[in-house]
Amino acid sequence: MTDPSAQPVPMLAPGAAFASGAAAALAPVAEDLETVHDQVRTGELKLDPDAAHRLLASITAVQSRVHTLIADCGERIDRPLRFGDNFVGRTMGERLRGAASGGAGAALPVLEEFARQLERLDEIVRRAAGLIAEADTDASERLTRLGEVD
Repeated sequence: MTDPSAQPVPMLAPGAAFASGAAAALAPVAEDLETVHDQVRTGELKLDPDAAHRLLASITAVQSRVHTLIADCGERIDRPLRFGDNFVGRTMGERLRGAASGGAGAALPVLEEFARQLERLDEIVRRAAGLIAEADTDASERLTRLGEVD
């Protein structure tokens, strides 16, 4: 008979490796987004408004899906899991719960960081196509007109 205590117990739940890997992969993306934003700010990079609208539609679809995942998972994911009232059941439940919602490398925080980066990408695309600059100029002109005294 095999001694169960002789078997190595994995330190992470199965999903934890994926979430921590995804979290690590998002860091260079954030740096790349900042580089692209700098290129847009200096005028090195511009985007055709038609192409921007198509890209923004794709970004919006992905954002919608990510926000749905966060909302659906967020309500149900950070709860104690009931695998039995024993050491093994409690240990498995806590490890899976930690992989889902605990720490920066867990699934839920990674999804939230991904959503923030998508928002940043949306802003960069809008600026590159001149869509934000136009909206800013229009708003500025309206405020100026409101402040003028006859």
